[in-house]
Amino acid sequence: MQEDFNYDAFTIPSPQRTRWYTRLWSACRGCGCLCRKKQRFPLYLIGYDPVGRFQRAASVGDVALVERLINASEHHVNECDRRGRSPLHYASAHNHPNVVRLLSSNDCTDINMKNDEGCTPLIKAAQRDSIECISILLIHGADPNIVDDSGDAALHHAICRGNIPVVSKLLEYNVDIKAKTEHGLTPYKLALFQNQLEMVQFLIENGADAHSELTPYSGGAAAVESEQSTKKCANFHKGYTLIQKTEAIHLFLVVAICTIK
Repeated sequence: MQEDFNYDAFTIPSPQRTRWYTRLWSACRGCGCLCRKKQRFPLYLIGYDPVGRFQRAASVGDVALVERLINASEHHVNECDRRGRSPLHYASAHNHPNVVRLLSSNDCTDINMKNDEGCTPLIKAAQRDSIECISILLIHGADPNIVDDSGDAALHHAICRGNIPVVSKLLEYNVDIKAKTEHGLTPYKLALFQNQLEMVQFLIENGADAHSELTPYSGGAAAVESEQSTKKCANFHKGYTLIQKTEAIHLFLVVAICTIK
């Protein structure tokens, strides 16, 4: 009797089998569909992994090595990889102002060079919120009105990110405050669409004419064009959101089936 008692005291009861939906909770939690949204990797840095020695030195901010490679005859300051990305692109994308200053001050540097996505170093700096790199590039003659293959200039990227200091710096260099995106949105309407209320107020204080952009005028032709472009952009975002929801539901069902099996 005593032996049975001691045996029961040292016996660990086996855990009960959990329900399938309980196990599914922990599985989906890792995918981010049943918990708070996970931080996504910055899209503007995807693929910006340098291959060549020159680009690698610029991406890590090694000023001494970049200067030595510039002076060497085997490398050129505008040397690009297979995707058209120069060392200045890498320095701007990875936020290294000292390397940007060194490369921009070189007379042979093409400061407005585009990569395979149509992005200039200034656009990459705007995507990174690097006000210091942007200031250096603008001082050395970077064109703030150049657009990428998506039809967005550095100003549009800064507005979407809600970066008022960057927008203020671009306005100092006569950026077009009425430049439209691919979907026909002006910076003011883009700020409204992105729900950037502080940016909206800032643009109004710096010359954006809210009344003329939102009120039909001159026979209604401009109003019709504005309404169509806004609807086009809204439909695009609705379609993208629908795709995301469909993918999430599909992933949920796949995990559920695998867990049941």
